[in-house]
Amino acid sequence: MTNFEGEFNLEVIDEDQILVFSYLGFKTQEKLVGSETDFLITLDEDAQALEEVVVVGYGTQKKANLTGAVSQVSSDAIEDRPITNLSSGLQGLMPGVTVTGASGAPGNNGGDIRIRGIGTWGNSNPLIVIDGIPGGNLNILNPQDIESISVLKDAASSSIYGVRGANGVILITTKSGTAGKPTLSYNSYYGVQTPTALPDRLGSPEYMELLNEAQVNVGRNPTYTADEIQIAREGTDLNYYANTNWIEEVYKDYAPQQNHNLSVNGGQEDFNYYLSYGLLKEEGLVVGNNYESQRHNVRAKLNTTVLDRIDISSNIGYIDRNYIGSAAGTGPLYQALTIIPLVPVRNTEGGWGYIGGSSNPVAVATDSGTNDFSSEEFTGNVQAAINLFKGFLIRGRYGLVKYNSRRNLFERTINYYSPDTGDLVWQTGYPNKITTSSYKGTYQTFVGTAEYDRTFADTHHITALLGISQEETVNDDLEASRTNLSSSSVGHINLGTENQLNDGSNAQNALQSVFGRLNYGYKDKYLAEINFRYDGSSRFAEDVRWELFSAASIGWVFTEEGFLRDNNLLDFGKIRASYGTQGNDQIANWAYMDILGPVNTMPIGDQLTIGYRQTVVGNQLLTWESAEKANLGIDLAFFNNRLTTTADYFVNTTENILLRLPIPDVFGGPDYPYQNAGSVENRGWEFQMGWRDDINDFSYSLDFNISDVKNKVTDLGGTEPTIGDRVRMEGEPLDAFYGLVADRIAQESDFTYNAEDDSYTPNFPYIQGDPVQPGDLIYRDLNGDGEVDLVNDRKVIGSHIPRYTYGFRGSMAYKGFDLNFFLQGVGEVNGLLTGSARHAFISESAMPQEIHLDRWTPGNTDATYPRLTYQQSYNQRLSTYWLEDASYLRLKNVQIGYTLPTGLSEKFKAERFRAYVSAENLFTVSDYFYGYDPESPVSSGSFYPQVKTFTVGLNINLK
Repeated sequence: MTNFEGEFNLEVIDEDQILVFSYLGFKTQEKLVGSETDFLITLDEDAQALEEVVVVGYGTQKKANLTGAVSQVSSDAIEDRPITNLSSGLQGLMPGVTVTGASGAPGNNGGDIRIRGIGTWGNSNPLIVIDGIPGGNLNILNPQDIESISVLKDAASSSIYGVRGANGVILITTKSGTAGKPTLSYNSYYGVQTPTALPDRLGSPEYMELLNEAQVNVGRNPTYTADEIQIAREGTDLNYYANTNWIEEVYKDYAPQQNHNLSVNGGQEDFNYYLSYGLLKEEGLVVGNNYESQRHNVRAKLNTTVLDRIDISSNIGYIDRNYIGSAAGTGPLYQALTIIPLVPVRNTEGGWGYIGGSSNPVAVATDSGTNDFSSEEFTGNVQAAINLFKGFLIRGRYGLVKYNSRRNLFERTINYYSPDTGDLVWQTGYPNKITTSSYKGTYQTFVGTAEYDRTFADTHHITALLGISQEETVNDDLEASRTNLSSSSVGHINLGTENQLNDGSNAQNALQSVFGRLNYGYKDKYLAEINFRYDGSSRFAEDVRWELFSAASIGWVFTEEGFLRDNNLLDFGKIRASYGTQGNDQIANWAYMDILGPVNTMPIGDQLTIGYRQTVVGNQLLTWESAEKANLGIDLAFFNNRLTTTADYFVNTTENILLRLPIPDVFGGPDYPYQNAGSVENRGWEFQMGWRDDINDFSYSLDFNISDVKNKVTDLGGTEPTIGDRVRMEGEPLDAFYGLVADRIAQESDFTYNAEDDSYTPNFPYIQGDPVQPGDLIYRDLNGDGEVDLVNDRKVIGSHIPRYTYGFRGSMAYKGFDLNFFLQGVGEVNGLLTGSARHAFISESAMPQEIHLDRWTPGNTDATYPRLTYQQSYNQRLSTYWLEDASYLRLKNVQIGYTLPTGLSEKFKAERFRAYVSAENLFTVSDYFYGYDPESPVSSGSFYPQVKTFTVGLNINLK
């Protein structure tokens, strides 16, 4: 500890000891004792602690002066985690940001990001802006290249992006060089992946017994005799009575993953650079080695200052990626649920096992062919900024995104032979086929801005931004296919001999914009901001092409008032309010035009002829979806800024959503044209709290966030609700679950028994036509008319949209040791598993699992599953009985590391040497169905499983 002047006196015996200097609000420094006896230490202010800068649209702002709702995380939130894409890395880090639907498939495992709910049944994806260039793919970026990620959630922060900001905006800033000697960094990890959850199937004897029971329950004769069941139990006939655990046969025990990153950065006062290379390799969990991926990321970022007033920067990224899957997609994973266990993987003659029905999933995973996707993507932007005079800056940026992708889908023939005679008994994928697709695209943009930033009389702070932009996207796709390849092992279009077909498509769109922003601050106490964007989109007809979007926000830093300035508890307090409009133009490119397309007609003279007909009816009045957003927030800091809190309340309404409204049948022709008619509302709140402190050699930080979103459809444009298992109904969540309300499983006491014909008559309302018996579900008669039907007795019973999302991060460090953990979860959300994923014997391909052993029988009346009924599914209708609680709490990441003391690492010419172990998705607490992951709550089982990842890694910085 020092005195009030910062002076200290220490007795140190060992010259290799390290002195650590730290103070709240300043960056920690380490100093080797050596032979020195006097030290003059100057600590640098920690900008994050004192005046954190937040990236916003077309610029940055001090966090203290923000009047909009913006959340930001820095690179330390995702560094060293074994994440392969940024969407999964964002999950749970910021309030109001939800990620769902992620799988563990190598190279293709990104999730769906939603900001403050789902605002449309069209495209709900937020706008991605990477280093100022809109429209990028965040899931192919190298996480090690990321400096910060900002999420713009309200109109005040995102309306400057106009027609594309309605679903929120995610701003990604990549790392830049820093002045100083060159620093070489190497970061690497090696890990293994295992599934978070897999279903447990029953063996052959149990399958045969339960199948017989299900058949007898519906009045049919049983399939298997006792002798046949005994053969399966003893394993004396491996060709027709095997006992195969298909889950174990299809999935490997683990899949390796490795990541290597090398970067160099450095520079001088007027020049800096950042160069990086990253390699990510993933292998798959499915047998056959058809599931794997590889990605190379290269980035070069240069910044220089010329003539003390011209700043020039260039940022170039190159991505070369490839992922391979089975030609059958996730077919082998679904077939592992649907094939009977009596089938062997291979018969006694070495051929693929086959009895009938579903194809052999191991054969499909191994021999059905490959789906090989490769892509080369170039991103670049060049920027120049000229400081004309004090406070006035002109900036110009040109951005280019170009991709060249290719897919080879090689579908091979699988032959199944009889183990008795050697005859061909079944064949799939005949004739073999190759489909080659080429996808090319170019996106170009130019952005020019004029920026003004001045403070007058130390009181009035004004910043202004005025800009123009031009964007153009051109996509060109081509596809060709052939069958009867001369080789069954090599797939190339040139080897195909028959059915030579081709197809192609082209899409273009453009956007022109004028935008601006004006900020005013009085003594950093009273804050105001207005911004606008005037957009013209080629997706709409000329008369409705242009629209103005704007927003206004105010802020009051009440701790700058005299009556609070000298208090010892509250360091900072600010109230924010905003309101504004935004748009969404993510519709088909030519939806306002009448489109003609080719169709096959009758042959003429043995020649196939081609004709044209109208395939799309345009709507000249079609325009963008519009969003109105209101936000009220408060930011607080206590105890010398160690405790910080942020809270927001918001109401977002999206109107003019595209709908196909019915028109008179005399219209004829193709589908009804789209019209702007629907409306959806998202209303909720967010809360975030953080604590940071140092206690001698121990430092730690804790961050918690939670958000609540209520989603509902408010207008269907006069159309009738969409009724099915999922509905769009006014006053209810979008695509809500719509089903029956189940009371319980019926018992014999709920029926009147007739001994003469051995029949049961239910004493409760039921659906007419259902052969209801004891052991079936009792559904509630909601309208009280004495019977249950699917028109009057169904209701909204749940939603797949999470009501609550939350996350909790902790970081601790002590003398070189560090511990980081991250908990994440969702609450009040439902899931639904259908078909073979959840049920048994409702079809020939619905196999029993261990949970089906607890089915209703006269001797097991408190069962959890209704009686088994062969090829009947009236018990499995969507109802509250089958709706899953998809809420969960997950240890998303935990990491333990050790950093060598500076004195020791310097002996190896290293500034930093850290080793760590990490685990991702280590455990989950949930009531969701045992065999599947709640992060993907709606499934029929045809889904690559979510994975746990265990890694060991190194972080090395060389001087």
